[in-house]
Amino acid sequence: MTLAIKLLLAPIFIVFAYGIQKKYGPKVGGIFVAIPFIATPILLVIYFEQGAQFLHRAILGTYAGQAGVLIYIYVYTHLARTRSWRVCFTAATISYLIAAPILSAIIPNIWVAIALWLAVWLVLQRTAVPSDKHATLPLAPKWDLPMRIISALTLIFLVTGFSQTLGASLSGALAMYPVMTSIMSSFNHARFGANAAIAFLNGLGTYLVFVGAIFFPLLLIVT
Repeated sequence: MTLAIKLLLAPIFIVFAYGIQKKYGPKVGGIFVAIPFIATPILLVIYFEQGAQFLHRAILGTYAGQAGVLIYIYVYTHLARTRSWRVCFTAATISYLIAAPILSAIIPNIWVAIALWLAVWLVLQRTAVPSDKHATLPLAPKWDLPMRIISALTLIFLVTGFSQTLGASLSGALAMYPVMTSIMSSFNHARFGANAAIAFLNGLGTYLVFVGAIFFPLLLIVT
């Protein structure tokens, strides 16, 4: 069951996200990625392997993780115009890896988690970097999609494999590591330019607020 979650759901989601971006543009692709298809299989794996109590604490950690994703988006978009995808990816990832565990450690309950997450989201919306909405994407190489799938699977296995060692809250925060975000935005940046990365991240950041509406009832169920 857990192997099926790891091997099937994430690659299927990447294929859908890739196709949507190709047809409707990077911003719509980013909106689609706001659906937590990467974090959800990770949390399901945590539930099957560690139990409901562990999952409860992990979900609390996902709110810290979501705040970290918003920080990732902020850092990447503000660097993208003047820096390479490697610099943007590295700086944004470091920002996430610093912010998410710290936030996870200081959040005492779900209400503080939600308030903090919403505050960060509002700041991101007010400071969003504009993008050209009418820009089109050139043709990507054939290996582009397989590489995105392989990269996503690698990150998922790393997080789920070390969930017990990391602890519930930290594994929940790292489950929200922007796997799809980092892969799609970096590949967009490298293949199509900074505008494609920024448009994708803007779409994601705007609609990421709805992710909390998915995790909150799940938290109530396992409480």
